[in-house]
Amino acid sequence: MSINELPEECLLIIFDLINELDDLLNCYKVCSKWSHLIAERTRKVKYLVEYQDYGYSYTFDYVYYHTEEPIDGTCLNALFPNLMIANFGWKLREKVDHEDIVTFVKQNKSLKGIIDRFHNRDKSVFQYCDDLEMVSANYIETCMANNSASIKQLLLSSYLLGVFTTDAHYFPNLERLHIYNRLDWPDSLYDGPILSRLKIFELSLANYDAHYGFHFMDSCPNLQSAHIRLYSNRIVGDGSLKHESLQDLDTNDYIHKFNWNQSKSLLMKYPNLKHLALRNNQSLKNKGVLQLVNILPNLVLFDVRCCPKVTQEAAAYIQDYNKLYGRSIKFYFDGNYHEIESDWPHLSSKRGKISQGFDFMKHCFLKDFNSLPTFLIPSEE
Repeated sequence: MSINELPEECLLIIFDLINELDDLLNCYKVCSKWSHLIAERTRKVKYLVEYQDYGYSYTFDYVYYHTEEPIDGTCLNALFPNLMIANFGWKLREKVDHEDIVTFVKQNKSLKGIIDRFHNRDKSVFQYCDDLEMVSANYIETCMANNSASIKQLLLSSYLLGVFTTDAHYFPNLERLHIYNRLDWPDSLYDGPILSRLKIFELSLANYDAHYGFHFMDSCPNLQSAHIRLYSNRIVGDGSLKHESLQDLDTNDYIHKFNWNQSKSLLMKYPNLKHLALRNNQSLKNKGVLQLVNILPNLVLFDVRCCPKVTQEAAAYIQDYNKLYGRSIKFYFDGNYHEIESDWPHLSSKRGKISQGFDFMKHCFLKDFNSLPTFLIPSEE
């Protein structure tokens, strides 16, 4: 019995297991029957991404590209009419003519997010997109700013927080901002408009002079969650200004010169913190942990993994503190960190470019900065 004698239902099950773009295209060209069935299979695809070999798993709604063999880009619109996210990495650009990519972007009305870090501005696709809600790029291009009113999630990978001062007004509906720059470029204070809709802020700048992230957060009155990677011990911000909305704060300290008084004043700005992570801090001690528990009345999850000076003594104190004051703080340090997954099973440490649900705690809190998802897709429910 040849494979082509299988019922169409069986072939569709087999095709649903194929996630590689070249494999799907090769099957598409076999015969008219397979062409029809592959088109049925790819109609379910929402995400076209570059292959990542870091433990990622790909469900039927993903297709990835891996090889650099050229493909006929005119097939893209026929195969992916319901695509929501497109990742135009350099491997795809090597495979597909730029004109075909432009045609695909122009004609695909379901496209809501683009990942494009192409350095040639003449070949940018953002100028052809009017209703994007999610963008991942190196920097803010002029053509992107002109079509930015609908953008809710913005990830920038070669950018500075101070530069956002002049660009922030382009994004009145921004809900999540992620800025990353691994070069030690000097930054400056943000002095732009209030971002009243911003809910999630993620920042990692390899600037050893000063850290302006917490100062920026003062311009986000409804911010609920922040993921900050620190490379500087000099934190710039107004310690007297309270921020009532912040509930989730995840920090990673890579400078290892912990200024306790400054950090304590900083955290007192956020009286409604419920979930706090102070990771990779070589100077944090048991005494500091105990003081923070006393000044954060709403804390329920406290994570200090990779802080070698925090010991079982702090864990015992918090346990007694919970009994004495009727609190329910869950505390995790190097001695019991494995318990966090069983205590909080809905929090994910799984890597992936795209996560379902606009939920910082579920998709971001347990992850290091490099593992954060590119986009958080709002649930369809």
